[in-house]
Amino acid sequence: MTSTAIPTDSFTQRLQQIGQWITRGELPRAAKALNAAVKISPKDPRIYLQGARLAEAAGNAKGAQESARRAVSLNPEWSVAVTELAALLSRQNEVKESIEVAQKALSLDPDNPEVLARVVDVAHRAQNFELSLQCLRRLSELQGASKQISSLIARDLRLLGHNDQALAVYEAMLVNNPDDADPLLGRAQVSWMLGQQAVALKDCETLLATDPANELYRFWHTLASGDTPATMPLSMVRELHDADAAGYEHHMVQGLQYQLPRLMAGLIRGLQADTAFNLLDLGCGTGLLGASLGKLQGAMVGVDVSLAMVEQAARHNVYDRFHTVNLLDALAATPDALYHVISACVVFNYVGDLSQAIPNAWRVLLPGGHLVFSCEAADEAGPDLVLLPNMRFAHKRSAIEALCRAAGFDTVEVTDTALFMERHQPVPGFVVVAHKPA
Repeated sequence: MTSTAIPTDSFTQRLQQIGQWITRGELPRAAKALNAAVKISPKDPRIYLQGARLAEAAGNAKGAQESARRAVSLNPEWSVAVTELAALLSRQNEVKESIEVAQKALSLDPDNPEVLARVVDVAHRAQNFELSLQCLRRLSELQGASKQISSLIARDLRLLGHNDQALAVYEAMLVNNPDDADPLLGRAQVSWMLGQQAVALKDCETLLATDPANELYRFWHTLASGDTPATMPLSMVRELHDADAAGYEHHMVQGLQYQLPRLMAGLIRGLQADTAFNLLDLGCGTGLLGASLGKLQGAMVGVDVSLAMVEQAARHNVYDRFHTVNLLDALAATPDALYHVISACVVFNYVGDLSQAIPNAWRVLLPGGHLVFSCEAADEAGPDLVLLPNMRFAHKRSAIEALCRAAGFDTVEVTDTALFMERHQPVPGFVVVAHKPA
């Protein structure tokens, strides 16, 4: 702290009490106490950090930012205030600035474990894995290579495509605890990705011996055995998308040039005379398709297994309600002939086998309705369903057309398109518009 905010013990206790009231949701009481605190010490930045917490708890995003920025302006060299501002910006999806502010906090206090840990959180939300790795490695140097830190380092290395380095981390973790399930599974996963099938299979068999019903272990055992699983475990999908939710839109739209929701929204508008139609958005994610469509006169319902994704989608204020469930279960539980349009934008590549989803979608659609969805394209010379090294399913175009027609759709229009960019290369896919007879 600088001379702009010289605390006393009693004043510190008062601020701590205000923080407890905010945590307990006693916001009016906290607000009254904060107003009194400002009169006592108007240049104490800690007051404004508590004010930012209060505003955020009350749903006042603008007020929270103003208070946090005020705290930083009063003491620009105080790493705590700078870090709190970075974290707040991150929670508000101000991705670019959150990283800039986090890097400033690091420059102020590069060896502070609390600052490093908070920057890791900000970097993960922004999907800036280079920055998170930098901080995690420094934390490991300062505090030792704990299991938690090592696991995060290995995860980030994998997300950056450095599977050989991730393997070395898992090997080191297993030296002292060779039966630890987490690094065993990690080693199995990266071994499979590196083409070391025998190592992967051995680790998966060890894991299944301890927990034969574990869906994640069974999934990886199937892969290590050289077979293609029919679908992906829900726990795996949920974990993936929960981790990506905060920075998903920035990463996909800005980083990967993801324009498919706009394309599909345009197709849907062209199918409907007006906005008086009901839409079921399967795998709605952060709601990019809904945001592209805008508010409907009918009902727009989102389905996603990730609560974190649904929370982001709700910010667009276009969906009428959400179901945080497996889309296969959502379809199975939906009554017949309820929706004019069912959409699935870049979600079937996490489902895999669509032999249930497409017929159920046909049943749930009203006569004359449309199923509009995308798939990642598999080689027409290969199998109908492929699990790619990027852990996404790809579907053969001809197989999907056949499945749609077998379900009862009378017209099936398929358009090849790039779904998004990955490692500076377009990801080949296709969009299907299937019509249910009137």
